Amino acid sequence: MNNHSYIIIFTLSILLFSCTTEPEGCELGFTEINGKCYSDEDMDVLHAFADSSGIVNPLSLSTLKWNENGRLTMLWLYDDTLSCGIPEIIGNLVYLDTLNLAFNQITGGIPKGIGELENLNYLYLYSNKLSGIIPGSICNIYPNLSNFWIQ
Repeated sequence: MNNHSYIIIFTLSILLFSCTTEPEGCELGFTEINGKCYSDEDMDVLHAFADSSGIVNPLSLSTLKWNENGRLTMLWLYDDTLSCGIPEIIGNLVYLDTLNLAFNQITGGIPKGIGELENLNYLYLYSNKLSGIIPGSICNIYPNLSNFWIQ
């Protein structure tokens, strides 16, 4: 082999390597915070709760649990002195298993987006200042709910 052949093989090897290795950082639609990737959609919901409560860092909200893919699975804001409404984009939390917003000062109605939470097993909204009717979309998730307490 001549030098020209080695250069071509070397160039092809680098191209092949660069095409098969994953880039560092998070996938599209995820943001890296402290070395972990978090879903932008899930973070948007947390920002809505945090911003209306004067909290700067939404990751400092009470109890949050995430799966290995950076999706929120538990949002436990029990007795967290929230005085906002439930954001319509709550339906973006598609991996959510547990939603506890009990013992707050949450106002307004239950948004239709709650019916998008098909993985939800536990829903606690009691002891708030909710008003209006329960949206029909809740029928989409009601069969999956192990615990459902609105009051």
